[in-house]
Amino acid sequence: MKTYQYRDLSIIELPSSLLVTACDSSGGVGEKPGDELSVPTKYIAIFAARVCLFELLSCGAQIIGVSNTIAGEMHPTGEALIQGIHEELERAGIKELPINGSTEENFKTSMTGFGIFVMGMTDRLRITPSLPGDLIICIGRPKFGAALIVDGDPEIANYDDLQILTENSEVNEIVPCGSKGILYEALNLAAIYNLHFESTLTDLNIYDSAGPATTIIASIKPQATAGLVSHFDSKLTIIGYLN
Repeated sequence: MKTYQYRDLSIIELPSSLLVTACDSSGGVGEKPGDELSVPTKYIAIFAARVCLFELLSCGAQIIGVSNTIAGEMHPTGEALIQGIHEELERAGIKELPINGSTEENFKTSMTGFGIFVMGMTDRLRITPSLPGDLIICIGRPKFGAALIVDGDPEIANYDDLQILTENSEVNEIVPCGSKGILYEALNLAAIYNLHFESTLTDLNIYDSAGPATTIIASIKPQATAGLVSHFDSKLTIIGYLN
């Protein structure tokens, strides 16, 4: 059995399939007195689950399980976090998925701590090597902090957008963008294949954080451009190309 890492994914080769995992964590954000940033508790889990789900779905994995670790009591902190996980799974169209987890019931905590581990299965990773001449597109506009509205914000990438990309054979590799920003992910994508990313002039902020996967970049064959632009319209931005 072979185990390896690709981007933010851990992959275990089983005899007839691949087990793919992603994880995320948060600390000092929530509704406890010691938290540095005050945010309704359920949104911590919503954002963390979204990051993991986007990572797994972008490589073609089917979600099979979720585990969470909560550094706090079940009521009310754990209940709110678990509610957030359920809401994000529903937003992704995933129902009746087992959720396992653990809470801290021995000691009173003054800060919110949360971790999530999501598992997926696939016969093969949905990753087609990027090539010189591929265009790099971005779906959505990067948002984080107070500017972010996950549910119903038409400017950020959503699960339908992700499905359109994964089902298009002329889309090579799909990468959700997070706190390191769009440019970082584009440069990293190019480096994986010993290529260079050349950016084009755009009004999109490719430098700052993209929050919890509010944007997706993808390397595409040039002939795919017209069809994707027709579908996504202004939500799609060509940010550069590979050479």
